Amino acid sequence: MNWRINLLFLLLAVHLFACRTAPIQEEKKDATYASTACLIEADTLWQKLSSENGIKLIDLRKSSEYATGHIHGAFNIWRDQITDTSYAYGGMMPTRTHVEQLLGRHGISPSDTIVIYDRNAACDAARLWWILRFYGHQHIKLLNGGLNAWESEGHHLSTEYPQPEPGEYRFLSAADSTIHASYPMVKANINNPDIILIDTRGSEEFNGKLKDGAARGGHIEGAINLDWSTAVDYAGTHRFLDADQLKVNFLAVGIREQTPVITYCHSGVRSAHTYFVLSELLGYRNIRNYDGSWIEWSHVQAK
Repeated sequence: MNWRINLLFLLLAVHLFACRTAPIQEEKKDATYASTACLIEADTLWQKLSSENGIKLIDLRKSSEYATGHIHGAFNIWRDQITDTSYAYGGMMPTRTHVEQLLGRHGISPSDTIVIYDRNAACDAARLWWILRFYGHQHIKLLNGGLNAWESEGHHLSTEYPQPEPGEYRFLSAADSTIHASYPMVKANINNPDIILIDTRGSEEFNGKLKDGAARGGHIEGAINLDWSTAVDYAGTHRFLDADQLKVNFLAVGIREQTPVITYCHSGVRSAHTYFVLSELLGYRNIRNYDGSWIEWSHVQAK
């Protein structure tokens, strides 16, 4: 008789334990990203580099930093190479032809997978990612954690400069206007309560204490401030936070999955990072990045 009672208690305990652990399993499921198609981990990249062709690496840092050590085979590109200098102010993305020539000089073809990294929690890398996405390159990834992750996983850096065989590059599709916000678009939606305008700069820039190349300090009317770096472990691994944490951060400023959002910063760099988080990691679909951002806005408004 005793063994039957013990068996009943055992079955009841198993049932209760399963009921208690079910919510934890659901929380883990919710913590996953909507997509990791545009994100790659350091160990995965290391394995693919040793076993696959067609992967081109771009190191998005200043040349002096690149020279001290980079992932073997990576090409060096910095912001001044992905800026249209024909404007009276800086920061605007380059023309389609300029980007095609840049990629061609580095021997990149439309079928290649481009992996971009930096040492700034993917902030600088995200700018080039967004530009390539806008113009239509199909396979682009950011290295999660950048060089910090690469080194923490025990992978070495190189000081050798790659010698690419230049070729002719052509984007195979039209530019994707659905991910881009222009000055007229932003101006037309300033008083639109259905669209949230996010200023992804730091609070001192948002409040006008710093202007660094802009015509004046301040922010666009109606914008809310959410620093881009709140989406990553900036003081530690430089990796993106999990989906649950990201959702909480954005929900705190009123952003849900269906909320139309325009991101901007100083020159479209940090805002491209926030665009990446919202559109790729969380899968939100009504997101645009204002390329000109505060530099363009301040200069045009000053006229």
